[in-house]
Parts: sequence; structure tokens; C-alpha cells
Amino acid sequence: MLTRRRLCAALLSIAISAACPADAQTGIDGTGTSHGFVVSEGDTVKFGRQRVRMFGIDAPDQAQPCDDGNWYPGPLARKALIDFIAGRQVTCRQVDYDLKNSNPVALCFAGEDDLQALMVSAGWAWAYTAASDQYVDAERRAAARGVGVHAHRCQRPWEWRAGSRGR
Repeated sequence: MLTRRRLCAALLSIAISAACPADAQTGIDGTGTSHGFVVSEGDTVKFGRQRVRMFGIDAPDQAQPCDDGNWYPGPLARKALIDFIAGRQVTCRQVDYDLKNSNPVALCFAGEDDLQALMVSAGWAWAYTAASDQYVDAERRAAARGVGVHAHRCQRPWEWRAGSRGR
């Protein structure tokens, strides 16, 4: 159960972390890590030790296979998020809390750009309709263009996790 104290600590952590510079370019070391900011997956960022799940989307997991195990989009989704950030400051506004994984869920932006919308529009994440239908139209357009995961035979991450006990 989420206590008031724990929720306040999580909110404070996001508020402080969101002000940190977020240079997530694949520059010198190619890791997407800088100034305590890390892109860990296509839908998850870390500010210091605090993991933040991006609201309303679900990107392929790192080990999730597509095309009968011949293509792994997780690392490509992570790289896409790094490229969308392009060295800009990232701000995240908490909108929910994931009790299962004890992580804040937030809307994240690089400058004025909605990172969730960019990921779904480019085909590197699905709209996670269990949380919101905010990105459903962007997913439809990406699927119609056959970009990213929509150009391959992929399960949606939550279906893959349910079948493989991933994540």
C-alpha cells in the first residue's frame, strides 16, 4: 500500500529530478547516460536512482523478440528515445504511481516535445490503453505507415510479458 509519506517522497523526487539537465545523446560513450539521467528503455527513464515510467505508452522490452525471434526492437526503441531527447532538458510531470513496481508514472517532455507522442508516432511504442487512450490515434497513423514495430510481427509488450513472464 502506498503511504502518504512514500507518495510525497516520490512526488518530490520527480519535481527535483525533472529540473536536472538531461543530455541523453549517444555521444562520447554511446550509452544515453549523462548528469545522472539515463534512458533505460523506450518507455522508462531514470533520474539518479529514481525510475520513471512514461505515461500512456508501452515500448518493447529489451529482450522481447519479434518476427519469430529474428528481430529485437527493444534496443532500437531505447535508441529512438535517446535520439528524440537529443541533448535537451527532460521534464517529467507525475500523473500516476505504479504500485506493482513502486515507480512514478509521468508525462515526459524534451523541451516542448511530448516524448510519449514521439515514441508512438514513430512506431517505437504502443498506446497503453489500460492507462489512457491519449496516444491511440498516433498509434493508428504509425501502423498505417508501417513504421517501427508495425513493420514487423510483434506482440504488444503487455501480451508478451503475460506469456513469457518477462519484466
